[in-house]
Amino acid sequence: MKMEEIPTLPQDIIIEILIRLPLKTLLKFTSVSKSWLSLLSDSQFHKTHINFSMNNPKITDFTLAAVPTVSGLGKICHVYTIRSENSSVIVSKHECPSKTLSLSAWILGSCNGLICLTTDSFNLMLLNPCTGKFNVFPDLMIEYEVGDGGVHIRYGFGYDAYAEDYKVVKMFSFPRIDNEGKHVNMASVYSLKGNSWSSIQGFDSGHVNGNVGVFANGVFHWEGCYDYVSGGVSSEIVTLDLAKERYGRIALPSYEGGGIHWTLGESRGRLVACCNYESNKADMWVMKEYGVEKTWTKLVTISSPDDGRVNISPLFVAENGDEVLVKLGTEVTLYNSRNASFKRIADYVSTDDFLQVQVATYLESLASPHI
Repeated sequence: MKMEEIPTLPQDIIIEILIRLPLKTLLKFTSVSKSWLSLLSDSQFHKTHINFSMNNPKITDFTLAAVPTVSGLGKICHVYTIRSENSSVIVSKHECPSKTLSLSAWILGSCNGLICLTTDSFNLMLLNPCTGKFNVFPDLMIEYEVGDGGVHIRYGFGYDAYAEDYKVVKMFSFPRIDNEGKHVNMASVYSLKGNSWSSIQGFDSGHVNGNVGVFANGVFHWEGCYDYVSGGVSSEIVTLDLAKERYGRIALPSYEGGGIHWTLGESRGRLVACCNYESNKADMWVMKEYGVEKTWTKLVTISSPDDGRVNISPLFVAENGDEVLVKLGTEVTLYNSRNASFKRIADYVSTDDFLQVQVATYLESLASPHI
């Protein structure tokens, strides 16, 4: 008796099934056959999987990456991932790139499941914590003349969808001595596809706060502050469109007197801004329609549980807005607006050997750090 052959599904149907599966399952499927390995390694599948995940936030898991700045000699800096699994918080330590990370490694941003970090020896690194794959490339070093106000260095990491290329922006910001409150900014862009740095047009702005630009809607965002000799202070968001290499400005939401420091974030593709007040509280806002300033909407007012003055930085906002993940000083904390409660997320390193921690949310994906 002749056995019936098992029917083969069309590849487009297989892809529609695969993009809905957990990443752990996809990683196991790479060992099924050479054809499945080829499919799951294809950059077009990676894009399809990322786009599906971004467009279906209710079924998408976002994970935290944490890099503590450690103290003492002979220590190695590690990347930790923090994720929720079966109502429990799972903390994992990644060993693979640790030898190339300096003790003061810094997260420069995350995009499509890749995290950009500083390393030792004046290099940068792209890391996919899910696959363990990473790529080290040279940082930009230039000679410049430092004035009395010094120089401030800012970074940004994102994906240029038009060029299909991951890029790093490095900005050197110098105060102008002939114009109060203004800075001159020189900028360069690293192309992963071209494996090279190139200069782009600079611009003038206020003091650019934050070491790392927030990437949302294809645009980098930094908080800019003008400190006038007369004593006045004004803040705005300074932007850089990655594909067009064009600068712009976005007005921040209106705020009460006593607002002293803004922090920016991105959650599910939306720009988030947090105004920290001297009174140890913070107002958190979300821009519901990108670029439309009148759509700034206040989500919640958070009062810090600590007596000391700490800044609150937004990390992630739940779909219903009731829960907000924030960085509270050096702690990662989940704030519940329904009962105004705080829940510390995890202990990822002993408190007696780290000075501070940088954290970033990222989408779990198979994206490759190589193009």
